[in-house]
Amino acid sequence: MSSSSPASSQVHNNMQSHRQSSRQRLVLLAIGFAAASLASIYTLGPTVSLDDSPSSASRRLQTQLGMYIDPKSVDIKQFSEEHIYQNNNLVTADIDNNNPTITTYTELVHNEIELPKYTLQQVIEEAKTMRSKYAILRYDPTTDNFTGYYYKNERWVPGCYKLMHSLSALTVLLRAIFPERFTPDSPEFIMGVSSGDYPAMVDQACIYRDQDGPCDEVEGGLRAPVLHFGSVFRKAMFPNMIAMPMPGEHLDCFVSWSTSKEVCGQFKPQPHIGGPGLVFGEGLSYDELTPQVIWRGTDFPYLNLFNSLDQPDYEDYIEDNIDLNAANPLADAIAVMRENYSMLVPRWQGVVLTAEAEQEALQTNSLPKVNIKFSSAKGKGKPAAVGNPKYKQWEDIGFPLAGHGMPPEEMSKFKYHIDIGGGGGTTWTGTTGKLAMPGLLFHHITPTKDYIHDHLLPWVHYVPVQSDLSDLREKVDWAETHPDEARKIAESATEFMRQMGTPEGYENLFVEDVVKPLKGVIDAYVPGSQREWEKVFKKSFEPFIECPNGDVGKLFRWQATMKHMCKKWEPKLS
Repeated sequence: MSSSSPASSQVHNNMQSHRQSSRQRLVLLAIGFAAASLASIYTLGPTVSLDDSPSSASRRLQTQLGMYIDPKSVDIKQFSEEHIYQNNNLVTADIDNNNPTITTYTELVHNEIELPKYTLQQVIEEAKTMRSKYAILRYDPTTDNFTGYYYKNERWVPGCYKLMHSLSALTVLLRAIFPERFTPDSPEFIMGVSSGDYPAMVDQACIYRDQDGPCDEVEGGLRAPVLHFGSVFRKAMFPNMIAMPMPGEHLDCFVSWSTSKEVCGQFKPQPHIGGPGLVFGEGLSYDELTPQVIWRGTDFPYLNLFNSLDQPDYEDYIEDNIDLNAANPLADAIAVMRENYSMLVPRWQGVVLTAEAEQEALQTNSLPKVNIKFSSAKGKGKPAAVGNPKYKQWEDIGFPLAGHGMPPEEMSKFKYHIDIGGGGGTTWTGTTGKLAMPGLLFHHITPTKDYIHDHLLPWVHYVPVQSDLSDLREKVDWAETHPDEARKIAESATEFMRQMGTPEGYENLFVEDVVKPLKGVIDAYVPGSQREWEKVFKKSFEPFIECPNGDVGKLFRWQATMKHMCKKWEPKLS
């Protein structure tokens, strides 16, 4: 597929329309930010009444904006939204239906609207909302060093290595993109950073409720921005949290780009079979692909801090509930799993759908529509699932939960793919790889999302499926009966990934998802005093990583394993 295909133009137009609509809703936020106070309610944008005539509306706007407004050009509807701070959150209130929505800091950043100003104290307050893996990154111009500090009341957990990885990469990016900001003559700088599969928030009860609005408030007014390197919550439960590239190949490739301006191999076409890169299935026709939903992956937990879903135990689910000496124990086991379907993590729900699909296919002598199986078990080294003692009892009754792993070249021959979320609710690398393939992606919509998901549109780049996969069969039936529409979506996704792997496409992604967030946070910080810093940090925070100027950028490598990381030490937390 060429880069100038009709599908590419349509994708570009859809994305432009999507961004324009979002910008129209947010553009008024830019007016009044400098004067915004931390009051409970504060009107930001210029507003008029829907009952105003064009002439009266223009006079009202002239007063508010301090500039001439031509009555003929006034779009009263455009100015009929109020933007307010309510309970210390940025709110967009739709006057027509009185349905307020929370404006996230991500929306502000991508629409190039200034973030609310923040101070050291607000960054400290954010530490109290996190269970673990939150750090304060400080640039000290007197030493020309970046240092990461960990809150003593937070747990130090194994996942903190992702935080250290993110901070090391972040310091390289900051120096590479903003060299004039980080010099011995610059003011100090503070930012809040977290990392991990998903944000480790204290308020688990709020996340269980899956509410649309913010979960909690912090002292001191508007919240400081937090850059989270990993998956973030899809709803605006923590509107100040900005999704950043995930530690690993996504983040590391952006670091490589910042220093070399070369797209790393993971996002370019695979140079040879078995090599790094994306598999576009050259020479494969969509209509000739195997019409089956394919998935292979690890039997992994799913957002386990915020739900009670199971990775089922054979003894509890099967052995205690069926007669193993019955004529058809497999059918009985499938019935038990269907009865308890809502209690399972999504990957196991996919296994149940596979078992049901295989039973149906036996009756019709056809290919099962679903082929979702574990290729590896959770554990050190992710051992193979087939023949694994953990699954022996399941396999003894013929339950089809384990399958051999498939290289991407083999998977690209299937017509339908799905990216079932794991520990953080997403797959991090799985989605982009499957978008590139010639088949159609059924994208798993979960409570979390990655930075890259904001560039993708449902029914343009993928077909959405619910978190519990309950509509997967319905969506597969749609694709089977609407092959032309399904093919166009698959082609749009493939073209998106082709463009992403070009220098121009990757630079656009770099600006949107690295440069803009970092610039927004840098510009929003209000420097404090050295005395204030020392008073606070000696009591509550412990340094755990230091990134001096000099060779760090040269030593940094974008491979998954970093051989040269900044000087680090685990904090001695009480």
